[in-house]
Amino acid sequence: MGATERRKREREVRRESAIEAAMALYDEEGYHALTMEKIAERSELSRAALYLYFKNKDEILISGILSHAEYFEGLLRKLYDNRETFRENLLENLWGCFENFFAKDPAAFTAWQYLHQREMLSNLAPQLRALLFEAGVKVVRLQHRIVEYAVEQKIFIQCDHRALSEVIWSTFLGIVYAERSKNVLSHKDHMAITRDTARKVLAQGVLHPIDAPDQAGDNDERL
Repeated sequence: MGATERRKREREVRRESAIEAAMALYDEEGYHALTMEKIAERSELSRAALYLYFKNKDEILISGILSHAEYFEGLLRKLYDNRETFRENLLENLWGCFENFFAKDPAAFTAWQYLHQREMLSNLAPQLRALLFEAGVKVVRLQHRIVEYAVEQKIFIQCDHRALSEVIWSTFLGIVYAERSKNVLSHKDHMAITRDTARKVLAQGVLHPIDAPDQAGDNDERL
């Protein structure tokens, strides 16, 4: 490895160290307690070195979020590209994408959702807000395309695929936040069983009944 490649690798390692430190601190203390000083100390970088790579804590958090978003996009794209193969278990596999997305980095998962709140978005620099928006658009489009295919193929109930996609995703998201809150209060972890139960319940209302006539006019009531 040449000197230039070695320096590039060292920069990447320092950047990753800062991102990991920021995510760990965010998970432990929350967004508002997070400071560049704490990130520098946790990552064992000087403040001067940290500012060479990032302007502020938002830039660090969003760098981690974008990396996590790319992972999620890859999961969804693989599912969509192989939708015919997964046809009979499409809901289970879509739900599995959500679970893997959360499990890989829960801190990045929650940070992404937190920074998408209206008041947080309004305080972000325009270029950071644009990056978040672009990452979100990519994964939402893939989710919509997966659900659209399932609706067209009568694997899922006949309804607006965009609305159904949001219902499935919102169910998962709500469970994650409810269970994390309960864990803080009671120190009990029911995340896995609750997610599994929700998936089963969704399957009863989302999957298109075999040999049943279409009931497009009853979409609102069924959702």
